[in-house]
Amino acid sequence: MIVDLISFSFKKGIPDDANYVIDIRFLNNPFYVDSLRDLTGLDSDVIDFFKKDKGTKSFLKELFQWISFIVKSNKKADKTKIVIAIGCTGGQHRSPYIIETLGKHISGDKHISEVSVYHKELKKYNVKVATHG
Repeated sequence: MIVDLISFSFKKGIPDDANYVIDIRFLNNPFYVDSLRDLTGLDSDVIDFFKKDKGTKSFLKELFQWISFIVKSNKKADKTKIVIAIGCTGGQHRSPYIIETLGKHISGDKHISEVSVYHKELKKYNVKVATHG
């Protein structure tokens, strides 16, 4: 199975090809921290912000379980590709961080042959070959 992960901004619209859309605007927002405002969810200071945040840690734990269920369910239904879009207000901090973290986590899933990560607002794209044995 191929999994495409997209981070996006709700202000600019939901990606048309998404099978699943997750709104993470409830997570703490580094935009309101002056030193982090101009950075992105791919920068180490923002990553540290989220790694220390209890709400983000709890959400990721639940997200990982849900994604595992979704991947297995789609595989049983003979689907070969799913697109998961995760959005926040501006698509700069929260959704890129969550998408990157999710991409790293699921790249080891035995049901997944390829993971692609696209940050719509940051205009960055990366394809990762699955790392499972």
